[in-house]
Amino acid sequence: MMALAGCSSTVPATPQQSVTSTTEVGAELDAPTVTRLDEAIGRAMTETSIPGAIVGIWGPAGDYVRTFGVADKATRNPMQTDFYSRVGSLTKTFTVTAMLQLVDQGKLKLSDPISKYIAGAPSGEQITLRELAQ
Repeated sequence: MMALAGCSSTVPATPQQSVTSTTEVGAELDAPTVTRLDEAIGRAMTETSIPGAIVGIWGPAGDYVRTFGVADKATRNPMQTDFYSRVGSLTKTFTVTAMLQLVDQGKLKLSDPISKYIAGAPSGEQITLRELAQ
């Protein structure tokens, strides 16, 4: 599972902003993978003028939770992993991806009515997970 969040800006990110990072406690991905991710995120931030980002990847090979750059360009306060970030429309993509993974695992079917999982949903017997995902 992966989650991304960031702050946008019209001011290009400086190299100092894109290399600042912190790690949460937990089993971390192997060092070469961490280095490649750090470098790729730094490049993407510089190329797209992003002053700060929170990146989280959780998986069987290990976890990667980092902050990069600043949360506030005026104060230069760094990003923190516990910041609240509005995900907005990305939520739908993550939710449907997780749902499709559960379909692949045989834990649910796209033809299931939503009432199977959410009691009291209006018209829940007629609306399928496939329709909800669309």
